[in-house]
Amino acid sequence: MTDQTASAEGSAYAPELRRRADDLISLATAIERSLVMTLAEVEPDSLAPGAEGRLCRTLLDRNLHQLHRAADDLRSTAFRFRTRADEFDAAFEAAA
Repeated sequence: MTDQTASAEGSAYAPELRRRADDLISLATAIERSLVMTLAEVEPDSLAPGAEGRLCRTLLDRNLHQLHRAADDLRSTAFRFRTRADEFDAAFEAAA
């Protein structure tokens, strides 16, 4: 095996996948801890009166939901990266 595909510990790709997974988890956590997420606690009437306020609230709720889904997608991708890293290491050990 070449230096690009293997190291003394296992697959050279596995640590990079795990590092990327950690980065994705950190980003997901940062999204969910961001100040914008506290807007869900804002009273609808404080946004704007009447129909305009309901529209603002609907858009805000939809955008917050999208942010939560994006964070979940990042965590899901991180899980797949870690699983793939484990597969690389297992394949390397089986070949050794």
